[in-house]
Amino acid sequence: MEELKRVPKKLLAQLQEHFDQLIPRCLFLVKQDVYPNRVYKSPGSTAVKGNVFVAFKILEEDELHCEYLLQADNYTEHRRYFFRTQEVELLENFHGQYENEDLPYDEHMKMVKHNTAVRKILIKKGFLKK
Repeated sequence: MEELKRVPKKLLAQLQEHFDQLIPRCLFLVKQDVYPNRVYKSPGSTAVKGNVFVAFKILEEDELHCEYLLQADNYTEHRRYFFRTQEVELLENFHGQYENEDLPYDEHMKMVKHNTAVRKILIKKGFLKK
């Protein structure tokens, strides 16, 4: 049986620093026993108790990177963070999260269809429950 290799501590510290910059007084302590291709979920922040959540997965594809879903006060962002360059790429995200405007029915239905597809992607990645 092949032993799983942990993600190096240096990269985990870099990821923790990235989360610290996104979330005030972040309590998302990236543990030292993180393995690639597993989903880790971390709730909590001293600034916004109970309203922040991060689910992340470190992947080894062309380049080592972390995909994550950040949720704060019912607003979400699905992103990819590259360790080597420290760049962030926005991935598939929900539409209409802060819009209070009355949308025409056809626009509303496009948004619903898009958001349903995004939810399926996030469930498949393990970031959301069915």
